[in-house]
Amino acid sequence: MEQDVIMLQEYLIHLLDGTIIRCSEDYETPNDQSVVTRVRKAAPTDVFTVGNAFDGYKYIPKSSILYLETGDVVEESPVERVLRKVGH
Repeated sequence: MEQDVIMLQEYLIHLLDGTIIRCSEDYETPNDQSVVTRVRKAAPTDVFTVGNAFDGYKYIPKSSILYLETGDVVEESPVERVLRKVGH
């Protein structure tokens, strides 16, 4: 069985139009796969998907991203983790 509690790094994606989108990833995501690295290395025409099957998805063109803000590190329960994985 997986760990009982997983730590997540939250991010706020600030868009040019003033919209702020919250997303998160496992705290121990390797640097080359992290949200920050993927956005930084993306081509101007790339589009990012944020969300899950339960809450819905947002498609964000890199050209619309003004900047990323690091949020809190939060705990994720086993139930929340299962729900998040189902969406991927």
